[in-house]
Amino acid sequence: MKKIPNWIIIIFVIALVISSKFIFFAKKEDSASPAKGKNKGPVAVNYFVVKSTVFNNDVFATGKVGALNQIDIVPEVSGKVMAIYFKEGETVAKGGVLVKLNDADLQAQLLKSKSQITLSEQKLERVKKLIEIKGISQEEFDMQQNELNSLKADQAYILAQLAKTSIVAPFTGVIGLKNISEGSFVNSNSSIASLVQVKPLYVEFSVPEKYSSLFKKGIKINFSGESSKELHQATIYAIEPIVDELTKTIKARAMYDGSHIFYPGSYVKVFANLGETENALMVPTQCVISTLKGQKLFISKNGIAAEVPVTIGVRTDDLIQIIDGVKVGDTVITTGLLSIKKESELKLLKSGN
Repeated sequence: MKKIPNWIIIIFVIALVISSKFIFFAKKEDSASPAKGKNKGPVAVNYFVVKSTVFNNDVFATGKVGALNQIDIVPEVSGKVMAIYFKEGETVAKGGVLVKLNDADLQAQLLKSKSQITLSEQKLERVKKLIEIKGISQEEFDMQQNELNSLKADQAYILAQLAKTSIVAPFTGVIGLKNISEGSFVNSNSSIASLVQVKPLYVEFSVPEKYSSLFKKGIKINFSGESSKELHQATIYAIEPIVDELTKTIKARAMYDGSHIFYPGSYVKVFANLGETENALMVPTQCVISTLKGQKLFISKNGIAAEVPVTIGVRTDDLIQIIDGVKVGDTVITTGLLSIKKESELKLLKSGN
């Protein structure tokens, strides 16, 4: 019997392996085809029917109490403290002398300056008589006049330096704890005490940029201390004309002129009513989905999901205003949002209205 060549045997084995592979995978696909062919059922969701309502633009924020005027009192010149005329924690009046520094050297210079001015004035009087009879030139008269003016300028400088040795209160306020004693030496880096105007005060707080059109001077706000529920009223008198780039908020200050004592720097809880919005369209907060391009939500149109881009406005704890994208009567999907895609079939279960 003639021997079969090896290459024919190899070709036969390869053909057998390839045909077996096709037969195996064809059976697997046939068995999987019924699952693929199964139609998924509608997604069961809850919904919310959009309607217009009157919305109160209430804003809650954390604020800080501040003083209209608050400084650290420091001397303008160096010197020895001769006298302290204030008591710690008391109210001092504007212009009142707080501290007196040693001015003996300046007083001596002033006395010398006065003598020089007196002598120069006398010389000028004699020169005037001489120039009337043309006993001297006009140049000599001008030189004597300039000498007197120079001496008066020197005296004005000495008086200015003397004024700096009396440290006075620039405004009426409560002075804090003193940091010096009589006999101590101070300079322009020495802090004598703090001075704070405690009435009136302001409350500083920030609101989101979206309230910019409602934020105006003259609006009344209410605030309370961190550990108190008692409300106090203040009036907005100044608004920052720019939006903070990091927080996207607008800062404002409200004047408080009440009798309750607040310490500048303390934190308070602020409540502001910025008016009412008529015909506001409000939907549950969980409806709105953030995307790279903005915000969107899903609505039901004849049982089919439709993706709608929206522009949002103000929000509360559970509702958010839709400025553009939906209208009254739209059915907004509130649950099952992770399972819904565009044109998904929906089964509406429970209304959230």
